[in-house]
Amino acid sequence: MNDQKSFSGYRRDLSNRGSVRLADRVSRFMITVGGIGTILSVLLVCVFLVWVVVPLFVGTAVVEEKTNPLADPTPPLHLSIGESRAMAWSVERDGRLVVRRLDTGEPLRDDPLFEGGAKPTAWSFPVLGNKVAFGFEDGSVRLGSIGFESRFLGDDEITDAMRAMEKSTYDRFADGLVFRTAEGRFRAQRVVASIQPALDPIDGAPIVQIDLAQGARGPVFAALTERGTLQLSSVEQTENMMTGEIEYESSGRTYPVERLDGRIPDFVRLVGQGGAFYAIWRDGTLVRYDSRNLEDAKVAERADLTEDAIELTCVKWLLGRRTLLVGDSSGRIRAWFLTKPEGATTNDGSVLVAAHTFARESSPVTAIATCPRARLLAAGHANGRVQLAFVTNRAELLDVAAVEGASVDALAVAPREDLLAAIADGRLYTCAIDIGHPAVTIDSLFTPVWYEGYDAPEHVWQSSSGTDDFEEKFGLWPLVFGTLKATIYSLLFGVPLALLAAIFTSEFMNPRARAAIKPTIELMASLPSVVLGFLAGLVFAPFIEDYVPAALGLFVTVPLAFLVGAYLWQLLPREKSLRWTHLRFPMMCVALPIGIVGALVVGPLMETVFFAGDIKRWLSGQIGSGMGGLVMLLLPISAFGVAFLLGSRINPRLREAMAGRTHRQAATLSFIKFGIATAVAVGLAVVGAGLLSVVGVDPRGGVFDTYVQRNAMVVGFVMGFAIIPIIYTIAEDALSTIPEHLRSASLGAGATPWQTAVRVVIPTAMSGLFSAVMIGLGRAVGETMIVLMAAGNTPVLEMNLFNGFRTLSANIAVELPEAVQNSTHYRTLFLAALVLFAITFVLNTIAEVVRLRFRKRSHEL
Repeated sequence: MNDQKSFSGYRRDLSNRGSVRLADRVSRFMITVGGIGTILSVLLVCVFLVWVVVPLFVGTAVVEEKTNPLADPTPPLHLSIGESRAMAWSVERDGRLVVRRLDTGEPLRDDPLFEGGAKPTAWSFPVLGNKVAFGFEDGSVRLGSIGFESRFLGDDEITDAMRAMEKSTYDRFADGLVFRTAEGRFRAQRVVASIQPALDPIDGAPIVQIDLAQGARGPVFAALTERGTLQLSSVEQTENMMTGEIEYESSGRTYPVERLDGRIPDFVRLVGQGGAFYAIWRDGTLVRYDSRNLEDAKVAERADLTEDAIELTCVKWLLGRRTLLVGDSSGRIRAWFLTKPEGATTNDGSVLVAAHTFARESSPVTAIATCPRARLLAAGHANGRVQLAFVTNRAELLDVAAVEGASVDALAVAPREDLLAAIADGRLYTCAIDIGHPAVTIDSLFTPVWYEGYDAPEHVWQSSSGTDDFEEKFGLWPLVFGTLKATIYSLLFGVPLALLAAIFTSEFMNPRARAAIKPTIELMASLPSVVLGFLAGLVFAPFIEDYVPAALGLFVTVPLAFLVGAYLWQLLPREKSLRWTHLRFPMMCVALPIGIVGALVVGPLMETVFFAGDIKRWLSGQIGSGMGGLVMLLLPISAFGVAFLLGSRINPRLREAMAGRTHRQAATLSFIKFGIATAVAVGLAVVGAGLLSVVGVDPRGGVFDTYVQRNAMVVGFVMGFAIIPIIYTIAEDALSTIPEHLRSASLGAGATPWQTAVRVVIPTAMSGLFSAVMIGLGRAVGETMIVLMAAGNTPVLEMNLFNGFRTLSANIAVELPEAVQNSTHYRTLFLAALVLFAITFVLNTIAEVVRLRFRKRSHEL
């Protein structure tokens, strides 16, 4: 069957050899496995990202709840939990320091805190740190510290009972606990208290309110006496060189505090480091004093924190002492902080605003506790319920019954955010929790959030800072916006150049020149991103900063130089233009430096005419009107409009009018038409800009704004060169694969090479051209180093051409190493990667749909 006799009489074996068939099957199998493996690898990357990200959106869970009776049912002044979750200390109303085990409620220590059995009449326990302050009946103030102390035991301190302990357990040791770690070592922990000598009495009257803050040079406290005298003092600690004793000296002054209907304030709170303080009454009245000058504190603002018939019950600082948590008799909790809005009428320009409200419970708030490491709020109510919330994004995490029907007297949140403790009706309630990642919600990622100190809700990404009271901001929208901004500007620069270069190379360039130029352009793709980023950030950005008007002029003069050169080429006699075809490309190379020189000449003129002589001051809004920027924006629109009008309306009629004319006459008329069209486009842009400027339109604050050296224009220029080789190569290959008989048929029908390229070749290759653009888009979306080094890496939501930005990929590259220590930050970066993956997937899906439509259209053609 497979043997066939040829004309020579020999039989030919047409069957394949076994080795060929085996190689064919192996190749088919390997290609299939490779393709499926690639698809599965991409899917596994997506699955891994989802697996890491999903825990971000898992809510807070209760792990274990316990309730233990206490020997003393008297409500304490304050309750605090250690990191070990095993001990808690409290200061009782009679001045005792009590240390308890949290698992059983057993007292480990119960000692008087003050000499002589003094009982405090006022107290302050700041959120951060171990410092405390107490006021007394005689008007004196005592500062001190109470905190947990840990140390590893020596071999001589370890008993046989300790050695019998299992790993990761603990037991009583002296007045504290001993822990056996997972590594087998023994760590002792106890509560250490140190109270300083009493400072001089203020006016002999009992202290009724006190608040302690850590100032720049030491502790600062505000103490209010029963007579309405407020003392604001800073305390300095010095060591006596002779005796070695620590001496404390306070300096400050007293103020007569404003009374409300004869009543002194019910709460006094120091703001931040003591630069201001609040006097607050239970009816919601607040008076803010500016105390930056201790010698002259002034009233800065008056505010009302509640509505009528609602009383304040609790006032507590959130971490950082800038957000004031106010609980009231209606069960509502509000978070207030200072902002600086425009048009503020206060003395210092700051206004107190209620940014967040929590109103889940209707029972009065009886206790508020905050976490020393996170912006968590725990609130106890008169009905025995405890709610846990994250203040920044108003996420309500937990609502549990501590002691049903009994008022919550004291609350504490563990530093690691994994335990909640409450005292109510003489019982100790503990709740072990898995807090999850409360800083991240869908709303906080993609909608504006009202951050502390901001005038209004905003999209912000700021994941780290140098202070412990930092408010994490995980708004992804600035990163998504930066990614799209970088992509758009780079595509605006790179796509036209790459496609036009591909069309010229495929349809008009001499084959010999093409053989040398195409590989050269393809070699550009091998340039490392870090090299391009280095050039952009350290070479191009400083250079362009000195020649901003000329850089803008390049977008006008370079295209104009090429167009003028093309029309001048048409003026050559037909014989010479055909004979000199090989000189077209060298002449184009000459047009580029001419355009650059033109930009250097035209740039300063543009700066004088359109930008009031100083473009950087114009961009910052210091001088001039918005007309110059409007001209720049309207010029491309008017140019495309005029070009469309020429192509659809005027050119057909001109072709009829030029029928029978010589080549030289037709070329001259075309050149005149181009000059008139250019003048009309510029005139329309100027007239339109003038009209818009008259009605008050100004592009500054939008596309144009303050100039920053590393900006989107530099990134678009350099990243455009990064995507040009990819787009050019794929587009040129798509154009080259068009069958030659289509070109021959078009040329044989009388079409010019340009008409053949535009009306036959490009429509047929449109699916390939679109694929080239979309692959370039994917390259731009995922670019990291160029953006990182040339865009300033600032996550801002501005379309400003002259400002920086941060992209998703650059953010991941910068922050991933330091995010390993923070689970929320780490997982949020993986979420950013998933968003980047989703953006690329959506764009590629759209590209594939459009490509198939183009392909179908090409087959129809």
